[in-house]
Formats: sequence, structure tokens, C-alpha cells
Amino acid sequence: RRETHGGVQLEIYHHPEHAYALEAMLAASRDGLDYFSREFSPYQFRQYRILEFPRYQLFAQAFPNTIPFSEGIGFIQRLEDGDDAIDWTYFVTAHELAHQWWAHQSPGGFAQGATLLTEGLAEYSALVLMERKYGREAAQKFLRQELDGYLRGRGRERKKEVPFLYVENQPYIHYQKGSLVYYALRDYLGEETFHRAVRSYVEKWAFKGPPYATSRDLLAEIRAVTPD
Repeated sequence: RRETHGGVQLEIYHHPEHAYALEAMLAASRDGLDYFSREFSPYQFRQYRILEFPRYQLFAQAFPNTIPFSEGIGFIQRLEDGDDAIDWTYFVTAHELAHQWWAHQSPGGFAQGATLLTEGLAEYSALVLMERKYGREAAQKFLRQELDGYLRGRGRERKKEVPFLYVENQPYIHYQKGSLVYYALRDYLGEETFHRAVRSYVEKWAFKGPPYATSRDLLAEIRAVTPD
């Protein structure tokens, strides 16, 4: 499946019979390219590709402009009318697209807090995009699930829960707690103000070599726009 949107070639390579979620994937790709490019920085490639692979594993992963995406979490999913479920295909597509900014423009150094800059911001970006499409109630439903996931993860922690600023590749912190923290900051500061801080971070650190940014650099940008 191919189409062009805003000068970017969108491509989905899939099993011919696995076409249930193609429209959700394309919608997330179009919406994300428009919104992320406007709010954060321009998209840096001429194409965005999604590649189906068999459900031996259930994940998607963002490489530069190309996303391997398991059939088990997207291609064979159908969201029925009136279904109370979250449109995970839309969300996962948006999350992986967001990594084209949060990892493939500004990766962050290999240190405490690194995944705050990548997974945390990608989760937040996808959440905001989903809210714009499905409304605030859908976002609240997602955040309730994120809170449950965070509390379960914290309950299984074998060492200690570090602050979000110092997350050490702990998924329950950088995914679940991260989306709650960033969404709250957006509520407190307002979207325009919070995104101004994020844009400033990207402008300073995108496509730079070492030394790379750390979570403290993003925190400094947020503090710069935050009243006492």
C-alpha cells in the first residue's frame, strides 16, 4: 500500500489478507507527520515505511524511516464499532513515528535518564496525537491503563524506583510513568508552553554528535518556561 502525504512517501508492506488495520496505520502516519513536524521540528526523510513480520514476536521498532511491525499487534486487529478498547494500532504507529524525532533526531547520551528523552517523549507524543483524534476521554482511558501498568511495574521492582529524571531503562518508568508525567506537565503549563520547551531542546540537540544531550538538558528547557 502506498500513498504520498506532504511530500513523504508512505509505504506499508503486508500480507495481502492482513489489511484490517491499514487505514489506522495510514491515519496515524498522516496525522503524526503533520502534527509532529509542526509542533517539534521538520520530518527529516522522504519516506516512512511499515513492514509486517509474523507474530513470533509482538513488538514494533523504529529504525530510521522504517518500522518492523508484528502482525500480532496491528495487521490483524479490528476495532469494532462501539468497542471500548483503545485503538492500539493507531497508537503504536504514532509511537514508532515519534521515534523519528525522539531517537533519530535527538538520541541522548548513554546515561541515566536516556530513555526519558526517547521512549518517554515518544509515548507522550503518541498519546497527544491519539487524544486529538479520539478525544480526551480516550486519552484518560489510556492514562488509567498506564497508571495500572506503572503500579504493577513498581510492585515488581527488585532494586528501587529511581526518579523519572534518572530512569535506567525501566519500562514501567519511561513508558507508563513517563506518559503520566509529560501529560501532567502539558496540563500545568499548557500545550503551547510545554511544546516550546521541547522545540527548544530539539533545536539545540538535533543531529549533533557527542557529547549528546542528557535528561538534565530537557529539564533545563522545561524549567526555563515554567513560572515559580
